[in-house]
Amino acid sequence: MSQEVGGTVGGRFGQADTLPEIPMLGRYMRYRREGLGLTQEEVARRMYVSLSLYRKLEKGERPLSMSRLEDWCAAVNAPIWMLQKMVSIALPMLSASIAKGSWPPALKDEDLEHLEAFPFPAFFHRVPEYDVLAANAAAREAFSWLLPADQGAVRPTNVIEQMMTAPEAPRVLDNWYEIVHRLLFYMRVAAPGIVPPERIAQILETCRGNPHFEAMWSTDMTEEVFNSARVVVNVPDSGEQLFFTMRSYNAVHPDDTGYQLFVLTPRSA
Repeated sequence: MSQEVGGTVGGRFGQADTLPEIPMLGRYMRYRREGLGLTQEEVARRMYVSLSLYRKLEKGERPLSMSRLEDWCAAVNAPIWMLQKMVSIALPMLSASIAKGSWPPALKDEDLEHLEAFPFPAFFHRVPEYDVLAANAAAREAFSWLLPADQGAVRPTNVIEQMMTAPEAPRVLDNWYEIVHRLLFYMRVAAPGIVPPERIAQILETCRGNPHFEAMWSTDMTEEVFNSARVVVNVPDSGEQLFFTMRSYNAVHPDDTGYQLFVLTPRSA
């Protein structure tokens, strides 16, 4: 994974210059290191830098170049969301330019046709806040409480808000808590600097009415749970359980598709 992440940084941003000296980058480095139970000495050794230099990087006292960021990602096997967040902190102008989606969404007809071609539930989302931009027929039938808002609506339907407020959500989704916790965790770590603060505040204000919100919002999660792709759906009428694998995709070609595809496909268990 570390090689893939490092390649993404170097390939996507090319001959990168030094990143700004922002203490928050150092805080994310410390957050990851302590989460893995590593000492500064161990990470410095993995990065092939002196302990003195590493301490300055983690304190935000020395600039973090793209090559150093690649080395750090390899040293701590950083998940892609953490890399994306660190780049959003270091390069806010770039992060804003690649933000997903808009409201009302400018969805292309060919993409809507592509969405409808899936026989299983599929959505277009804007991430990391998880606004619903479009849903295919299968998604509309299975999850009527996650329908996109009308084009004239003031704000879009939001997956996290609906998960926290719609009474159907915990009844239909057997592993509801894990799914919602994952959504909130990702928004907490990835949204600041990318999503407008007022939009984040709207979502959080809606969610605070749920008694589980504070625990979900303030609690980290393991990478194993974060990367879980299993969704268990309770069929209301029959009591049957259906199992799905969830996947999110960003288009590589064409590269002008500003929204993320979310798909559920059947699995055995």
